[in-house]
Amino acid sequence: MEGNEIRLKHLADNVYTDAVVSETEDSDGIMLSTFADGKLFSGKDEDYFTAFRKLRDSLLTEGYGMCCAGARINAVQSGMMAGTDRVYLVSLGEKAVQSNVRGIFDYVDMDNFPDSAEQDEFTEKFYRSI
Repeated sequence: MEGNEIRLKHLADNVYTDAVVSETEDSDGIMLSTFADGKLFSGKDEDYFTAFRKLRDSLLTEGYGMCCAGARINAVQSGMMAGTDRVYLVSLGEKAVQSNVRGIFDYVDMDNFPDSAEQDEFTEKFYRSI
């Protein structure tokens, strides 16, 4: 079991909480989980970024935003990165470059917390823009 330190922002009152995302892997995939206000949140999938997104969405439904690179609207994972904890932070009209690679859990200060559907919409716009 591994752990990644993250910062959660409670969206109702803008209070920050430090948390640890635990990572376990079995034959069914990768499980990412954390606690907030004594409640367990998790996401599981065969793919690391998809498991992360499921965790992020479950936290959002309870009013918590994750202040990390993978939660940004412009976090995109290429096919070559699939299965890793790395993403590109991209800009519309510009190709993804190695200098824009970040760890999913790398801290970023955030005020806007998109869900997976919004992230997918941005990703489609990004691919159409290059």
